[in-house]
Amino acid sequence: MQARNKLGHFHIGKNNRMPPGYGHIPWTEVGSALRKINYQGYVVMEQFLMPGGQIGRDIKVFRDLSSGFNLDEEARKALIFACGFLK
Repeated sequence: MQARNKLGHFHIGKNNRMPPGYGHIPWTEVGSALRKINYQGYVVMEQFLMPGGQIGRDIKVFRDLSSGFNLDEEARKALIFACGFLK
């Protein structure tokens, strides 16, 4: 409740740089807490699954985490998650 007027955006990236659902964050409880404070700000997500390119070099992605993933399907699921996160 103390963050209510101070929270400008909420990042839903995982500590392991994977899409939501591949870690240990209790998303149901997090979404409930944000609804409780009537959060109306931005929800952002950025996953960095592959090394390479300027961003990969800048943030030091050192191993490919995309093995076994269909990245288009993962992006689709992440978008559905992000859109429904606060509903």
